[in-house]
Amino acid sequence: MVQVKMGTEALALCIAEVLCERDPSLLAAFRERVEMLYHVLDDRGDSEAAAMVSAFGRALTDLARKPI
Repeated sequence: MVQVKMGTEALALCIAEVLCERDPSLLAAFRERVEMLYHVLDDRGDSEAAAMVSAFGRALTDLARKPI
């Protein structure tokens, strides 16, 4: 199950990367949604899912720093 989650997360990050490369203005919206989802999961007590969303958010931040 963990491999499926990691595979899905990697796929989502790849899709986000392609979309942000085509339209960099999308990055702020992605970050906002990731932060909102993190808070919902954390408030619900789902720490494992919140940690995965947090890692995805950090990857988006790293993506923004990636030279074009």
